[in-house]
Amino acid sequence: MEAAERQRGEENLYREERYAAKYEINMLRCIFCGLCEEACPKDAIYLSETFAPSNFQRKGFIYGKEDLLIPNPLTQPEEYEKAKGERAPTTT
Repeated sequence: MEAAERQRGEENLYREERYAAKYEINMLRCIFCGLCEEACPKDAIYLSETFAPSNFQRKGFIYGKEDLLIPNPLTQPEEYEKAKGERAPTTT
């Protein structure tokens, strides 16, 4: 991701002073360690049991914002359940 800072006049656009200007994750660099999941302050990153199909071009492993969005649970319940994976619910 690429960070950006609010400019003068953008005070109402973003809650935080810094925000992600470019949503892009290069899966060729990912080792699935989960550190990004732990470090994300908004719980926007999580690992699940779902997987991406194989690809034969490097471009296919770079995910943009549209590729990373979770389906809406109200309008797309089947896709949302599939995106959650089969992780067992944790009880505390």
